[in-house]
Amino acid sequence: MNNEDDKKTEGTGESKPEQGGEHKERVYEGEAEVLGTEDIRGEEKTWSMFAHLAAFVAMVPLVPVIGMVLGPLVVWLLKKDDMPLVAENGKRALNFNITMFIAYCAALILCIILIGIPILFGLIIFHFIVTILAAIKASEGGVYEYPFSMKLIQ
Repeated sequence: MNNEDDKKTEGTGESKPEQGGEHKERVYEGEAEVLGTEDIRGEEKTWSMFAHLAAFVAMVPLVPVIGMVLGPLVVWLLKKDDMPLVAENGKRALNFNITMFIAYCAALILCIILIGIPILFGLIIFHFIVTILAAIKASEGGVYEYPFSMKLIQ
């Protein structure tokens, strides 16, 4: 028998998956890949969504702007060992929010010469929209690759 016959199941003509064949992640910047949702529990999808939405902790008056980094960090640290989808989404949310924190700091400095004001408003709108998109993809069992995000945490 050759390899083609080895891959066929008896009498059905269907192919068996090859040994050692792993799912390769194909996520492009600004897009998401929905992972096999039948393998992912609802709780894992919910925590993945919270990893992205935790950035909005910074909107609470008692939590300073650094809360947008602390929120995803807490979710990631709590669930990264138990839930692989949360680990991946949390890591990407954390990287993006660190990047946005740096951008907000630069925009605030540029507010001194007034050019930072429109940049700051643009950053706020961009941050809000992209975070909502990422949370939606995570709730579907996907992994969202944020655009313009530095890869600080591997």
